[in-house]
Amino acid sequence: MRLGRNRYSLVIALTLALMIMISLAGCRTPEDSSGGPTGGELTPQEGGTLVVAYWSDPISFNPDMKVDDAGYGIYPNIFNQLVTSDADFNVIPDLAKDWEVTNEGMTYTFFLREGVTWHDGEPFTSADVMWTLATIIEEGGSASDSLSIIDTIDTPDEHTVVITLKAANAPFMSFLAYYGTYIMPKHIYEGTDWAENPANQDPVGTGAFKFVEWVKGDHITLEANEDYWGEGPYVDRVVYKIIPDASTALQSFLGGEVDINKNRAPLAQIPALQNNSSVTVNVTSTPARYYAAFNLADKDRPMADLKVRKAIALAVDRHRIAERGLQGFGSAAEGFYTPAITWAYNNESVLPDQDLEAAKSLLDEAGYPAQKDGIRFSIVLPYMTGQSYGDMAALIKDDLVAIGIDVELQELEISAWMSTVLSNKDFDLTLLNGTQGPDPDNLRLRIGTGAYVNASSYSNDEVDQLLEQGAILPDPADRATYYKQVQEIMAEELPILPLAEAMSVYVYKSYVHGTPDNEARGQVPDNNYSLVWLEGLDK
Repeated sequence: MRLGRNRYSLVIALTLALMIMISLAGCRTPEDSSGGPTGGELTPQEGGTLVVAYWSDPISFNPDMKVDDAGYGIYPNIFNQLVTSDADFNVIPDLAKDWEVTNEGMTYTFFLREGVTWHDGEPFTSADVMWTLATIIEEGGSASDSLSIIDTIDTPDEHTVVITLKAANAPFMSFLAYYGTYIMPKHIYEGTDWAENPANQDPVGTGAFKFVEWVKGDHITLEANEDYWGEGPYVDRVVYKIIPDASTALQSFLGGEVDINKNRAPLAQIPALQNNSSVTVNVTSTPARYYAAFNLADKDRPMADLKVRKAIALAVDRHRIAERGLQGFGSAAEGFYTPAITWAYNNESVLPDQDLEAAKSLLDEAGYPAQKDGIRFSIVLPYMTGQSYGDMAALIKDDLVAIGIDVELQELEISAWMSTVLSNKDFDLTLLNGTQGPDPDNLRLRIGTGAYVNASSYSNDEVDQLLEQGAILPDPADRATYYKQVQEIMAEELPILPLAEAMSVYVYKSYVHGTPDNEARGQVPDNNYSLVWLEGLDK
């Protein structure tokens, strides 16, 4: 099958950068809750229900169609990918048990697992892989840009897939294992509108858990897939309780109603949990970061003026944002790419320290003098619901008021934020976060011309060319030259304002074992509960 060249429309997730998993007993009595992780020394126990306090309903259960951060935390339990990535962004096998790369890095041959079935009993084959990848590209799915490098997909037999690229592409495998590339059932979707198929509300996958029900606004229930091809699952059920309010979710957690809290619990609570002998707290570095995006699409808005953007960069105290907005679980951003991926980071093209007087002078030069009330102009800053976003937005407002910029804050649910910011461009300044991995080619989705998550609507031909060149070379040392040049241009033109480098914080009771960040690290992707088991519980 030959695929046409598509425009860049990458919709990789606005991945929730700060992952906070807080686990506590849910109406159960553990026999031993005094120690840390011991799963490596114990035999996994079967049974029980894992209850997860969850922050939102997903948009749908089509895992590849569009950005759906809420779905992203559930999909790995229902679906599988051709290859996937672990908590450290290493590419690991999934439906493909092995693969080989030939033809100077342009041909990838994947050898599929045999005996895998869909949840409805139909066999999984290479035809499902071909249909899925082709449909993502043709329909502009969330990974369409990263997959548009594919030239042909061939299936010589039911258990072999051969993908040939248009050109060598170093990031290809990383993005194939990343966001929006879950393999979907061809026999259910073929010949239908994938946006309207009933399976979007009643999904069929190959994963460790089968879909049972979805009561919107209340809960989602999955049950163990007895025919699962891999190890596990050990728990009988996974129930996601939809609790949008973080305080309410935390109370449910403290009251013993849930085992895992995926509701972005207040970071201020983490130190107390670190002092709880029955709780394991795992804090890890991550290539996730928060940043502000300027609206460059509307030339009549103040943000179109580089002097205004530079003034805002001088006014915002990034150190205070990291300390208060992330409660110390992070650090102030300095450069224009994540320092977590060290080989691609430009530590010379960095932001200046806060200087309010210099910021005021730049606004004067830009033609925005302070009026009698001290205000120069007003802007609108929409941000997504969440404590960290809210805290950061309030701090930015304080800093900008200090230089004469009035700020109207708008807290929006994710779907409303996407409509306001990404679709309608009805804003001046906004906040985003997200994982900047698994490869620096991720910069393309943030600042590449036409990329869907390019909230700034930034466009620079030289930047686009440098990103293209950086993706072709196989050696990271050679690739780094291009990505560092991109960061140098970003520092000069300021399409975005980096704010803070985030940490991943996982917290759970010591009787919860097999989590992706700890005992199952390197074996499963994040949010996958196939190896999770509950020690010494009354069932």
